[in-house]
Amino acid sequence: MHTRAHSRALLASPFVALLAVACTGSIRETVAADDDSSGNAATSGGTGGSATSPGKGGTSAGSGGTHAGGAPGGSSGSGGGGTSGASGSSTTADPGAFGTCPSGTPEPGVTPLSKLSTVQYRNTVVDLLRASGLDDLIESVTPLLDAVPDDSTQASFRGLDKRISSDHLGGYFNVATTVGDLATADPKHLSALAGSCATQSSLASSCLDAFLKDFGKLALRHPLTSDELEEYEDVAQGSSPAAASPADALRNVVVTLLLSPRFVNHLELEGSPVSGRDDYVALSPHEIAARLSYTFWQTMPDAELMSAADDGSLATDDGFDKELTRVFADDRTQQTIWQFWNEWLRFEAFTGFASERPAFRALAAGEHVGEAGHDHWGDMVQEVRDLTELYTWKQSGTLLDLLTSPLSVTQSADLSHLYGVKAWSGSGSYPTLPDGTRSGLLTRSALLASSLETTNPFHRGALVRRAILCEDLPQPDPTTLPPGSLDPPPTSETETTRARYQAKIAGNNLCLGCHTTFSNIGYTFEAYDSLGRFRTQEQVFDEQTGALLATLPIDTTASVQIGDEPASDVDGPLALNQHIVASGKVEACLSANYFRYTLRREPEANSADACAFADMRTALTTTGRGLRDVFRQIAAEPGFRARKVGAP
Repeated sequence: MHTRAHSRALLASPFVALLAVACTGSIRETVAADDDSSGNAATSGGTGGSATSPGKGGTSAGSGGTHAGGAPGGSSGSGGGGTSGASGSSTTADPGAFGTCPSGTPEPGVTPLSKLSTVQYRNTVVDLLRASGLDDLIESVTPLLDAVPDDSTQASFRGLDKRISSDHLGGYFNVATTVGDLATADPKHLSALAGSCATQSSLASSCLDAFLKDFGKLALRHPLTSDELEEYEDVAQGSSPAAASPADALRNVVVTLLLSPRFVNHLELEGSPVSGRDDYVALSPHEIAARLSYTFWQTMPDAELMSAADDGSLATDDGFDKELTRVFADDRTQQTIWQFWNEWLRFEAFTGFASERPAFRALAAGEHVGEAGHDHWGDMVQEVRDLTELYTWKQSGTLLDLLTSPLSVTQSADLSHLYGVKAWSGSGSYPTLPDGTRSGLLTRSALLASSLETTNPFHRGALVRRAILCEDLPQPDPTTLPPGSLDPPPTSETETTRARYQAKIAGNNLCLGCHTTFSNIGYTFEAYDSLGRFRTQEQVFDEQTGALLATLPIDTTASVQIGDEPASDVDGPLALNQHIVASGKVEACLSANYFRYTLRREPEANSADACAFADMRTALTTTGRGLRDVFRQIAAEPGFRARKVGAP
């Protein structure tokens, strides 16, 4: 089936239809979800939503719109065994799924029709209002934008959640009708939206035409075709029913545009066939502009991108490279790249510190955890952001630099106290972490912290296997496990946490077969307590009173196998980190995850996807190729400016 015919057939199907009504209730068009969506989709996504910074909630309408931010606040939690990082049940990216890069000129994998992610939708509405001179409406619309369900991180990245529910559709409708009402009720807003001609007693055809060519182009991200112009002219001037005034006519158009499939989805329908192929098309200049802006900014193209699309320069190699360079240098790209780290490492899964527990208070004595004015978890996540940004944007740093850095970049007095260093002043040289205590990203507190006063070596080991090495760990079936298998072992005055966890699985072949792949990794991280403080002894506290029961020496030696190398003995987390860095598996894991995050799809084996993956992995291991260059490279791949269409 032809590309456009296929796409339009999907849009017309009842499965993906939403009734879009103007104030009179008349049907104007349907809103489509993606072609992978499910009829029984969930009504809500994950936690977190939009945020301005790690540890802070809420919505920010900054220069880039309502951009996703950091993790939930790190204030006192409600207990439980929550552990920071990616120890949850999210889908693990499989580097092996890419296969091998074919020779010749391979095609990319299929790009499915997809809705705007919730973050992209919020950003787009805000930036559309701003571009239309309606900035003062943003505050009124923000609560309605926040009510649109957040996408879930269950699949590891929000962008991979393609589900759409009645709550999504209802949210779109409420936003569209409210924007339509507010933008046309006041002559000042109406004039800003469509010009002074819109405030006259009748709506001139030239006024409507100019409005559609301006606002319509912004909303749908391309110049309206003659058919679209005719359709929206009918919305404004038609008799089913007739609009009572120019304001009413324009309101109907605004509502219909904001409920259009072309507004709430990524629709790429205008490309030209490659080598006569109906199922493989080169994107049009305006589609390229949208790909660039939504990939790196999570929002609609700006005026410069649209101008480059209008004059056709964006379809040339030189014109595309010029705009890619400009887009990538924008602060919004830094926010998008940070969100990649934030979602990959699943910082939002942390449940908070159980600072109300007597034993936890005893462990954290003198650290001010859970006290007003102190946000340890927010500071920990901010440190990871600062560290990744140091080696991506401030310096031409490599992945090796990030994984082995001895620098302390935190400006937090609380976190620097945990680390035993001075807080960085914000300028000049960074302090160096105490020798023998930490090395690189994996030994920072945000990847080590636990909710309780005790650590969980199983969770820590699983984090490394799943998130950092991209190795799938089978989830145990609770019905096949002995009673109490999933409960943490009770505190003991004579046994360390490591000894208690080892005893829990000793002699149980059902558990040992899986645990041997990750438990030993977790045991090496016993060099850090549940706050991420370096230690050589473990303090054991009474859970009910907080009394110190014992101080026990810890053992951080283990036999660990990383990658294809034989198992070897390591002594502590720094030695483990050396094995992880030398394995080359982090490069592959990061590449696989970044592909999924930016392109919002799974790879197709043995296609151009494998070439993009191989290029990124090679670049990460090449001396002198900085992280910034590697993250930019995904858009330079030939498949970025093309679309492969799947079977109908």
